[in-house]
Amino acid sequence: MNASVLRLEGTVRSRGPQDTWNALKPLLADFGITRVARLTGLDCLGWPVWTAIRPDAQTLTATQGKGATDLLAKISAVMESIELWHAEQPPRIAAKAPAAHLDLPYPLGALPLHHDHPDLVTVETDWVTATGLLTSQAHLLPAGLIHRSAARRRWEPDLWHTTSTGLACGNSRDEAVLHALFEVIERDVLAADSHTASRQLIHPGTVDDHYCRRLLDSLYQAGMEVEISTIGGAYGLPVCLAYVWGEDFPLWFAGSGCHSTAPIALSRALTEAMQSRLTCIAGTRDDLPSQEEVFTAAPQPRPAPAPGTRSEWGTVMRDLPPSEGCFAEQLAAVAQRVEKVTGYEPLVVDLSEPASPIAAVKAVCPGTRSRITRAVPR
Repeated sequence: MNASVLRLEGTVRSRGPQDTWNALKPLLADFGITRVARLTGLDCLGWPVWTAIRPDAQTLTATQGKGATDLLAKISAVMESIELWHAEQPPRIAAKAPAAHLDLPYPLGALPLHHDHPDLVTVETDWVTATGLLTSQAHLLPAGLIHRSAARRRWEPDLWHTTSTGLACGNSRDEAVLHALFEVIERDVLAADSHTASRQLIHPGTVDDHYCRRLLDSLYQAGMEVEISTIGGAYGLPVCLAYVWGEDFPLWFAGSGCHSTAPIALSRALTEAMQSRLTCIAGTRDDLPSQEEVFTAAPQPRPAPAPGTRSEWGTVMRDLPPSEGCFAEQLAAVAQRVEKVTGYEPLVVDLSEPASPIAAVKAVCPGTRSRITRAVPR
C-alpha cells in the first residue's frame, strides 16, 4: 500500500486516530454534538462502542460508533453524527426544472424512487451539482436524494426514497468517497441477496486474520452463537454478513461490511453486529422499535445452526484481488467496478466546505439499490 494509507486494526485511514480526534474535538459544538459517551460496559462483550448525542438533530439524535479501541469507536460515533448534520443542511440548489428539460446521464428510474412512473420527468424538481467519479464532469442530481430532514414542506411531492446509503465522512475527500462507495456496494449486494440464494456460510474456526480471530474468540468466550457468511455479488469485492445471538438477550443481531480487503469487510460485519446488540441494550437509538417483549416472554431456546455446508475462509477469499494503492487509486478502481456493473458513472456531492478538516460526501450510484427494511433476515 501507498504510504498515504494508514492500516489500523479493522480499518484504514489517511490520518492517525489521535490526529483525527484533535481535528474533530474543537468542531463538536459547531455540529451540535453536546455529549460523547462510552457504551461498552453495558454489554458483556467488551468491544468498544460509543455514542454521540446531537439534541437538535433533524434525523437521529444519537449515533453509534465501534472500533478496535475506545478512540476509534469515539471517532466513529462522532463521524456518523457529522455525516447526518451535513445531510440535514439545506443543499445548494443548482437548478429547478423537470428532468425532461435536462441532459441527465441516467434515467430517473435508475434512482431510488418510491414509485417509478413515466410522467415523473415532467415534475419540476430541485437539483444539486454532483461530480462524476471517472470523468470529473459536473452533473445534476435531485436535491431530495441528498437532503434529509424530519421537517417537510407539505406541498412537495415525496418522490425519492432518501436513505443514508452513500453518506460518509473522512479525513480526506478520497477517503470519504471510497468509504461511501463501499457502503453503496454493500447495500446493493444485500438488496440482491433478498431475492437470490447468494450466501456462502463460513466456518468461523478457519478465519486466520489476527483481529477477526480476536473478535470471534471474545464472542465465544461470552457464550455467543456466531454465524458468518460471504455474499456473492457482481462487483468482485468482499461483502460479509455476521449474526450474533446470546441467551441473555435472545435475538439475532446482524452486521454487514464491504471492503476491498476481506478481513476488514469481516471485521466490520462482526463489530456492527456487536454494536447493534449494544445499541438495543442501551436504548439510545430513536428510530428502533422496542424489544421489551423479549424480556417478558418465555425463555428462548438456543437456536439451531443454519443449514448448509461451511466453507473455509481462505478458500472463499483466495481469488479476490488485493487492495493496493493510495486512496485515490483505490477509489478510481472501485468507481470503475461500479460503472461496469450498473452501466452508469457513480456521482458524488461534496457536502463539506473545502477548507474543513473533515470531508463529508454523498455518493449516488444510479442503478444500485438499498434494502428498504432495517432487518437482514437470517
